[in-house]
Amino acid sequence: MYYDSIDLFKPAIVKKNGYRYYTYGQSDLFDVIQLLRKLRLPLEEIKKHLTHCNPQKTRTLLYNQNHILEQEIAELMWLQKVVQNKLRSLEANLETDYSKIEIIESNAQAIVVSEPISEVSLEQSMKVMLKFMHDCYHTRTYNGYPLGYMMDAEKVQQGNFSQVTNCFYHIDENNSEAMNQTYKPAGHYLVGYYRGPWTEMDPVFQHLADYANNHRLTFIGHAYLESILDDTMAAIEDPYYCEAKISILLK
Repeated sequence: MYYDSIDLFKPAIVKKNGYRYYTYGQSDLFDVIQLLRKLRLPLEEIKKHLTHCNPQKTRTLLYNQNHILEQEIAELMWLQKVVQNKLRSLEANLETDYSKIEIIESNAQAIVVSEPISEVSLEQSMKVMLKFMHDCYHTRTYNGYPLGYMMDAEKVQQGNFSQVTNCFYHIDENNSEAMNQTYKPAGHYLVGYYRGPWTEMDPVFQHLADYANNHRLTFIGHAYLESILDDTMAAIEDPYYCEAKISILLK
């Protein structure tokens, strides 16, 4: 009835008793209207198209709609990958022992790294970080892994725990859309864990530095500070859950 009232799809015959009759030939027109509605075209656009349609205009319309669908499918597939990675990360770290220190051997891991932030003001470093996060998200470089922070490993061993050099994100190896992909080097890493306020993390770095000095380990390259519980917890959880990985030279 509504389609009739806007002259979009009218019955072929309306009897005096109000009965409305449609022809078999109108079924194709109804199919087209239903498809275009499913594609979220406004009724006015559908009406305009059907009033002036020809094969060429219909081809152009469907081509454009197909392009929109391809973009939406790509967006949904990316969002699904983000959610899947968040779930895997959360489930893998639910039972973490935050008191342990361990040495692990790691393969090279794909990452993207921000511009340096160690030699700029706090205000400027925040601008760099937020731009990096924005760019990663809107280029689909972001794959659902929490934002991490890099520090000079040698300075950490010397007791300087406050100077972050860069931000980074882990990314999936097969992310063809990633910008400026690089790698966290393969090798041995000294790993410690922390749960508590962000502003009180120095003891975990001191603990790792003491462990390295006591076991004659040399920090090289970078220290990587990574959240190990999903960053969507931030709004409801006060403690920061993180893993500190520091590249080491085994003697």
